[in-house]
Amino acid sequence: MTIVYIAIACIVAYGLLILFRQVQALTARVTQLEHEKRETEALLLSFMESMNDVVKQPASSNEEVAGAQSIHADPKRETSDDDTQSAPHVEDVLLHHSVRETARLLGKGEGEVALYAKLRKK
Repeated sequence: MTIVYIAIACIVAYGLLILFRQVQALTARVTQLEHEKRETEALLLSFMESMNDVVKQPASSNEEVAGAQSIHADPKRETSDDDTQSAPHVEDVLLHHSVRETARLLGKGEGEVALYAKLRKK
């Protein structure tokens, strides 16, 4: 009977050892995936910022041309152009509004604003 108990104890110990190794492997995999996720989010944020700069550059040159034409045409339109150029920055709007309201106010997607807010907190 003692041999049966020793055999059962060995089987239980072996099972616990296998379980421990599984947990270690899963923990390592989760850590690796979290690291890759952070890298991907940082890459996506830099891509979004660079695309935002690319989109703003042609728009700002168009605004300069339109602003130069509006100076000659109507002085009242110059103040409205200045108001659109001084649009609030995402961080400033996020300080006073939720992510959903910020996305609506700035005309951006909620996911983009949420990702921006999350990565700026780090």
